[in-house]
Amino acid sequence: TAIVLRENYFKNNPKTGEKIDWYTDFYYPFLQKWAAIVRKACPLPKIVFVEPIPNEFCPESWTPERQIPNMVFSPHWYDLDALFRKEFGNFTVNVQSLSRGVFPLKTFFWGHPSARRNYGIQIRNLIEAGYKSLGERPVFIGETGVPMDMNKAEAFRTGNFTWQGRMMDALICALEQNLVGFTLWNYNPLNEDATGDQWNGENFSWFSNYRARKIGSGTNEQGDSSLDQGGRILDTIVRPYPAKVAGIPLKFEYEVNRGEFTFEWARPNSSSSSSSTTTKNQNQHQMDASASSSSSPSVKSPPLDGHPEITSRITEIFVPHQLVFGKKFVVAFDGAAQGSQWWYDAATQTLYVEQPDPATTAMTTATATGTVYKMIFGLTPPNSTKWPLRSHWEDFAMYYLSILAVVLAIIAYFAL
Repeated sequence: TAIVLRENYFKNNPKTGEKIDWYTDFYYPFLQKWAAIVRKACPLPKIVFVEPIPNEFCPESWTPERQIPNMVFSPHWYDLDALFRKEFGNFTVNVQSLSRGVFPLKTFFWGHPSARRNYGIQIRNLIEAGYKSLGERPVFIGETGVPMDMNKAEAFRTGNFTWQGRMMDALICALEQNLVGFTLWNYNPLNEDATGDQWNGENFSWFSNYRARKIGSGTNEQGDSSLDQGGRILDTIVRPYPAKVAGIPLKFEYEVNRGEFTFEWARPNSSSSSSSTTTKNQNQHQMDASASSSSSPSVKSPPLDGHPEITSRITEIFVPHQLVFGKKFVVAFDGAAQGSQWWYDAATQTLYVEQPDPATTAMTTATATGTVYKMIFGLTPPNSTKWPLRSHWEDFAMYYLSILAVVLAIIAYFAL
């Protein structure tokens, strides 16, 4: 067995003796060299995705002079507790807070709604740490996912991937809460149940060649359900999302158990009107969205000033064929979106929403600035419930009441 002869070789600079910082001494210089190579190979402006150490906050040392042109902050995030134990159930842990010394009981979450909230908190902290260090840089979750061989690979024996679906729903709901783009790890066309992704002992692919249709069978028509063979937990993964928004997204929530989503967006201030008085609706949104000081960047209160002028009134929302096939759907509007027109194009799986023209309504362009548009989408009949959405108290209230009754009985026995 090899023995390290100089234990501090990688802790201190061998020339100066100063303590080494991985980011400033290695990572930032590497990024500069790498970006230069990319620009040399292709002079066209390229968007460059860079990440810190997975699950870690963006370091404060990532100052402007250490950032590269056209940089997108692209952190990776996983539920480390479920990842390393390869288990998921009704109990999740906020490892992020636990590792930072938070009292353990405050890091425990019970039930599916709480899992969504737990993941949402951690991902929001990751994003906002990026804004705090980097400023108004684009943020994109470069890698996240769910182990398919969790719970002792039971799903491979039973074909029931409910727990994988629940964990993936909690994860994507958390990403939607924070209005952040993401890529799922992973899609591997060579995945098999036994061998997984065929590297590093991982089995994350939401597609398995073991269950896929045979090559050459079926058609490539969108309505051919055999195309989906091999897909795992598609009901959770294939979901609506705003693809193009005539404004700034404020809120998006999708409930897979009902096939229902709500979406809110705002008309931003154009560069020419950014110095004008903020409207009442904008003030109300920002007050409702965040109680923190304006010096703390938050995904709950995106800036509405300084944006290019919106030239379209049409918002496009991807609504998958799988979700609406054989069903009727209802679209309702509220706020400034009242009076909007909508239509659905099955060929592109797109719901188009054309918001009212300020020129033809009582709303002027000036008063339209900062206004909030709201919509709700629902199915008739709604989706069947896939799993319970009970809270911690709904699950454990009877146990707590029983314990309380026993304690009170003991007290009463000794008191009397």
